[in-house]
Amino acid sequence: MSGAVMALNTVGACVVLFATLSVTTAKPEGVLTLFQTNTEEVQHVPMKYDSKNAVPKWLEGTLVRNAPALFELGGRSAIHVFDGFAKLHSVEIGPHLVNFSAAFLDCSAYTRSKKANLYAPAITFFGVDPPFSELERLDAFRYPYDNTDVNVWKYGHGEDSVYAALTDGWVYAKFDSDTLATIGVSIPSVSGIKMGHVVQSCAHPIVEPGTTHNINYIQIPGMIRGQKQDHYVVRIKDLDTYEVLATFQTDRASYMHSFALTENYAIFFAQPAYFDFIKIVETAMVSIDWVPEDKTTIILANIKTGEIQRLQTDAIFFTHHVNAYETANGTIVADVVQFEEGFAIFSDYKLPQLRNITSLHDKSAKSRLYRYTIDLANKTVQTKTFRSKSPMEDFLHKIEFPIINENYRTKHYCYVYGVILDFSPSSPLNGSFALVKKDLCTPGNDLYWYHPNHYVSEPSFVADPDGKAEDDGVLLSAVFDADRGTSYLLILDCKTMKAINTAYMPTYIPFGFHGRFFGKDWPV
Repeated sequence: MSGAVMALNTVGACVVLFATLSVTTAKPEGVLTLFQTNTEEVQHVPMKYDSKNAVPKWLEGTLVRNAPALFELGGRSAIHVFDGFAKLHSVEIGPHLVNFSAAFLDCSAYTRSKKANLYAPAITFFGVDPPFSELERLDAFRYPYDNTDVNVWKYGHGEDSVYAALTDGWVYAKFDSDTLATIGVSIPSVSGIKMGHVVQSCAHPIVEPGTTHNINYIQIPGMIRGQKQDHYVVRIKDLDTYEVLATFQTDRASYMHSFALTENYAIFFAQPAYFDFIKIVETAMVSIDWVPEDKTTIILANIKTGEIQRLQTDAIFFTHHVNAYETANGTIVADVVQFEEGFAIFSDYKLPQLRNITSLHDKSAKSRLYRYTIDLANKTVQTKTFRSKSPMEDFLHKIEFPIINENYRTKHYCYVYGVILDFSPSSPLNGSFALVKKDLCTPGNDLYWYHPNHYVSEPSFVADPDGKAEDDGVLLSAVFDADRGTSYLLILDCKTMKAINTAYMPTYIPFGFHGRFFGKDWPV
């Protein structure tokens, strides 16, 4: 193996990239493999670290990545990456040994399709080609929307832990964290909530600090125009035990892929991206109307008293909350990643565009970090947009898939880590993805890691159990090497953003969204 050291200069900070990677011939179109079907399923295939650099002894556990990995079946294809069938990928990590597993989730949509050797009728995000017939669209509603290809999570603790794959519906595909075998699909009932056929939630529950409980929400849509939309903030003790903490209503059903949590509040940005349930029933596709002339309603649900407060701000389209916290002067700070072009950003992930190198190279980073300061006493919301005149510094504001040290959830914090999704050869990094460490407390102190023609995934922060500083720990990312056509595990030092080690997988993980590291001890 060969090593490469590159020094990059960014606004007052020297950033060092170190990689122990083989020298290979550059393949500019190799990135297209990221968006191809990968049906390979394996279990516990040994991997090896690529250098003799020591991996921290405390780094023991399993990184699980969820990604759509089957797009075509029986002459019918998904149109959008969201609608590929879910596949789990895991890397079991230890100081000396590492191994890889991969298995499809046996959800209803997948198992019916495999049995019929045809992409079977199901509710999809953007449809299929050729499209479902009218009869097939009706048939799709006989089954739950259970292609849970977005995230993974752990519920409960100890021997009673349950691992589940998630999407933005109230449905859980349980799996074995060792073998990745699907255990079953659950649509839990919650006392006091009347569940309908369509029940929304989000793929980003939040661990309630100091506990092994999780907070999430349930949205019961009104299927008739003009009917109110009911929302329930719930504490999930395990997948059989729930507690409703607060309830609120909205006039229309907003798409909310994530929310924020402080010591006292669950915070929802009810953005003017509204589900159209009549169109969903007519088309068997998720239909969302973007109405930018409407305001975004910020809803604060007190998780201790159930009290609801509302404020308004300008229309935004967001995907991911970063973190939120209450300040000593009584305000609330909430950091959010959003897209200024609105819901249209999702059209960028249609497969025909992603599989064409010319159209792929047109896809520059469109996300941006925003900070909202909410003053409940004066009923005001102040917005700060992270922008810079420096092209490189501004580039580093365009993060997506933000993660933090979870020990700082609901607290004042300084560091957010994320990915810059930019395929454009004219970008500051020539179309390669960067892993970024943004310093929210010291402007101009951002760091980043990248390697030409390599594509990082959402990182996972694993805190050093003996660490004292917020950035004491390691980042884990599954990186696609477009020159070799395979993926590898990257372990970075969170403080310096230097690579500690890498380990190649026996195959590639297709382009996906989220994952999580499950350590041997809880909490992670």
